[in-house]
Amino acid sequence: MEAEFGAGAVLISMGAILGKCSLVQLFGMSCINVFFYTLNRAIVFNIFKTADIGESMTIHTFGAYFGVASTWFFQPKVAMADKNELAKSNYLSDLISMTGTLFLFVYWPSFNGGPASGSK
Repeated sequence: MEAEFGAGAVLISMGAILGKCSLVQLFGMSCINVFFYTLNRAIVFNIFKTADIGESMTIHTFGAYFGVASTWFFQPKVAMADKNELAKSNYLSDLISMTGTLFLFVYWPSFNGGPASGSK
């Protein structure tokens, strides 16, 4: 379950920089993201002793802030100009995002309910 939560944080971070960097840069960002997500998770749950049963607060907050912070490292002036129109929508990208949304809709209850224990 913890690996799935880490993957969720990586996917949220990728949403912030998608279309602004190459595949190699996304891979590098993902590796760094997993390390810092694990560190963040250890701090939040072991030091601060917070309770977040679905970890949605931890995953989304960390993923969003890490993604926004990552944009500073991936040529922000080139991304703003977007001469290659990498951030432009097309039919295939819309179809893939819709498919991902449907998978998320089906998968979300088990994603949030997985770490819960007991039935009382």
